[in-house]
Amino acid sequence: MRVRAWTVTAMVAPMTAAMTVALTVALTVALTVALTVALTALAAPAASAEAGPEPWQPYRTTDFVSPAGRSCDYDLDVTAVQDEEEYRVDARHADGSERLVEYRGTLITRFTNLATGESTVRDLSGHAWVELYPDGTMKSFTGAGPFSIGFRDTDTYARGYYRLDGVHVITMDPDGTRHLTVAAGTQENLCRTLG
Repeated sequence: MRVRAWTVTAMVAPMTAAMTVALTVALTVALTVALTVALTALAAPAASAEAGPEPWQPYRTTDFVSPAGRSCDYDLDVTAVQDEEEYRVDARHADGSERLVEYRGTLITRFTNLATGESTVRDLSGHAWVELYPDGTMKSFTGAGPFSIGFRDTDTYARGYYRLDGVHVITMDPDGTRHLTVAAGTQENLCRTLG
């Protein structure tokens, strides 16, 4: 077999501001995901680390209504239009309960202001890792790409129901208080969008 050598010539030009931002976001995504996975693997019990991730399983998002006053001033209906998500357990606590769960796949969602009937459809097809406390409640949520989450008055981020795109990390205290600790990307408050 003969292998032909190829020479690639590249034009080098100064980076524009947009290129710098895109490179910074890409590097932030890569580092955040790599650190999350590495730190989780180091902190996981030895048996879980040896077992590795479990097989992917189908996952379906549950439609719901966020009541007026929780995230928006009105009832917000959240309905999946297309849902082809999967999840897998990446790590377990020593007692066998889920410790780190990973999500991926297509999720297109309609958000509707039930007071006015106005609605909008958003792509939420991001990749996420959810860390759980031993009792099954959420400890942290790391999202790469678009996803949505609500914040209440008692949280440390402004109240609203948000579509976040880029790399975002939300941590939750045992009492349920949410903190947006990493925000590399965009944050659309759908409560304002649907006014």
